[in-house]
Amino acid sequence: MNQTFHKINEDITSYVKNLEEQYQHDSSQITEMSIQFISGRLEFVKEKFESIPDLSVDDEIFYFKNIKCHLLALLQYYYMVQKIEIKKPAIPLRKTKKYYLKALYKTKSKISDNHFFYNYYKTNSSKLDQQFFMRLQNDFFLPNDNIIIDIDKRYTTPSVYIFANVEALEMTRHYLKKKIKSLASKQIVTKSKTSKLKWTASKSDLIESIYALHSSGVFNNGKADLKEIAEYFQEIFDIELGQYNRVFFDIRARKNNKTKFLDALKDSLVKRINDSDNEALP
Repeated sequence: MNQTFHKINEDITSYVKNLEEQYQHDSSQITEMSIQFISGRLEFVKEKFESIPDLSVDDEIFYFKNIKCHLLALLQYYYMVQKIEIKKPAIPLRKTKKYYLKALYKTKSKISDNHFFYNYYKTNSSKLDQQFFMRLQNDFFLPNDNIIIDIDKRYTTPSVYIFANVEALEMTRHYLKKKIKSLASKQIVTKSKTSKLKWTASKSDLIESIYALHSSGVFNNGKADLKEIAEYFQEIFDIELGQYNRVFFDIRARKNNKTKFLDALKDSLVKRINDSDNEALP
């Protein structure tokens, strides 16, 4: 049983690591594909263990406490991360940090609401394992807002979902703390690099440049998404770009020169090269 647990964990860790290397900052792809993969692992272990009629007490507790609870927690964790990242607005770095801090506060509040189960989970206690992780003789029912959920005793225990939620909240707490720490480091670097530079051309000129850079794949080997690049430029130049996708629509709708800023940049550079060449002539 313990070997199964470690093998599943290794498979999931390896799979998610490959996703993060492949998609880097595309959290939507990482979370969605992780959820699909973990769901498959969960179905595998459910078929393997929950159909065994004579699991020993120790094996049954280990399965529900460690394997199923952990896989359910991972599913909840990636759903939580997905929800956090989807709702994150396209705002400058300093405001993104506030968004994550607010999400962290909500996560800590939910952990506090389940402090007994959280302490039991964190201390790896085992005193009440038979009550929490052994199946009952009859089906049982869980209240969920205004409805009652019928839980089939053959496939779960009274506390699996509670402990899975607690573990997921703890993983989400670490995720948010890591995000906030990373943003704080970026702010320090950004402030040291951008103390004197200010974008003085129009916002549409900057947006035109951002779309050109994204289309050329010049950041992170082409894997950086548009939103990430836009947020970086907003922070580095301390400028609010607003709904830059609408500005890009206006750029596309131009009748004559659709890339007038980029063309102007090219003309200026060519003129400078020519002027430098002329100055170098005897």
